Amino acid sequence: SDRMYKLQDGTEVQRDWYSSFLLYCYDYRTKNIDKNKCISEFDKCYSKEKALIEWIKVNEIKVLNSGIKTA
Repeated sequence: SDRMYKLQDGTEVQRDWYSSFLLYCYDYRTKNIDKNKCISEFDKCYSKEKALIEWIKVNEIKVLNSGIKTA
């Protein structure tokens, strides 16, 4: 789906989540993405994203235009 985005290492993430993650790592002082913050926070945030997607699937919640497929 075009709602999913594959990172350079092959990790597949929901595109809107990834955009919000990059904003979370944005440094308003330097006006750049804080790469160190991205590296240090990615695993924690990605785990939360995966858990939420799994919860959505288990509970068969339809999220329009998300790229998340439910049964």
